[in-house]
Amino acid sequence: MKRTIVIGNISLDHIHRPGHQPVHQLGGAALHLAVAAARTGLPVAPGAAVGSDLARLPDDPRLPALDWTLLHHAPEPSAAFTIHYDDTDTVTAVDTAYGAAEHLTDHALHLIDRYPHAAFHVSCRHPLHVPAVLSTLAARGCSYSLDFHLPSAPHLIPAAAPWLRQAATIFVNAEEHALLTLTAGPRPGPEVVISDGPRPARVVLNGRALPPVTPPALPTVRQITGAGDTLAGTYLAHRARGLPAPAALTRAVQAASRHTAHMPLTLPAPRRAPS
Repeated sequence: MKRTIVIGNISLDHIHRPGHQPVHQLGGAALHLAVAAARTGLPVAPGAAVGSDLARLPDDPRLPALDWTLLHHAPEPSAAFTIHYDDTDTVTAVDTAYGAAEHLTDHALHLIDRYPHAAFHVSCRHPLHVPAVLSTLAARGCSYSLDFHLPSAPHLIPAAAPWLRQAATIFVNAEEHALLTLTAGPRPGPEVVISDGPRPARVVLNGRALPPVTPPALPTVRQITGAGDTLAGTYLAHRARGLPAPAALTRAVQAASRHTAHMPLTLPAPRRAPS
């Protein structure tokens, strides 16, 4: 399997849910997606920009073996996101300090230039300059997939529109899918994976909707952030291994559900014991 380079943010997340104490944890789409893909056997390298506050990520024993060689170490603090949810576990507000992530676009373009034969996954989030990255991937003939995040999707889905149909797979939630079809029509790309929290997920493959997959009911939900990224990373890994889309989706939905039942990667992080 090709190594997949995940372009996106790795961050310090501060999670606020009604009736719960705030949680401070490791986060970012690039981290959650890469971890899920690695646990499913895909060779994966996060292509993110971090500060010295996350310089010891490779020493965290809670994370699987990842290729950390493509991190960009910036002088600014790592990106920090304060994410607010409502009683239905829907994101209501995101407060952001981008910090090191301001270097992400330049770093992504460097990685595309250096590794044009890798597969890429692009988490389309601010502050990434999505048109610059996607146009370069398309011009170089790179294989790439995409995902979006609802707070920025109304701006970044139209920004990505000229390059959507060249993406191998697009991951969206139900609300983002409505924006996607409004922007690019009913067939925005060859493979679209649509998640909807605890409700059924589905794949639209070459314009044909496959049977939906319902997540298993769980007695306890310990975290929400990163579930969609876990689904995407698991799905990409299984598809890279040759599984058909229905089987890949079933396993991806199960992995996302397991993710919500696990404790988040709270801070401070433990260090890996010396070998």
